[in-house]
Amino acid sequence: MRELYALIPLLGGWLVYGLIASLFLKRASSRDYLLLITSGLLGGLIGGSIGAGMEIPQNLWWMRELLKIGVTIVAMYTIQIIRLQVYNFRNKT
Repeated sequence: MRELYALIPLLGGWLVYGLIASLFLKRASSRDYLLLITSGLLGGLIGGSIGAGMEIPQNLWWMRELLKIGVTIVAMYTIQIIRLQVYNFRNKT
């Protein structure tokens, strides 16, 4: 049960990153939770690892967060393009 309680704040953080990224994209809906969580997960993991690799100082914590949000926006845009391509391919045949 402790593992479940540890997962809840992570999901909340990923949803927040995804929600902020959805404000910057035209066709992103804040009701598409799978898109929000997936893009937030990718943005948090990739952006966090890039930020850790850059060794950003602790007093510039907001720079790492901006990096995570930027990667989340790119991930959400990429997931939307892939979904659209798969949808068009399925309807073509």
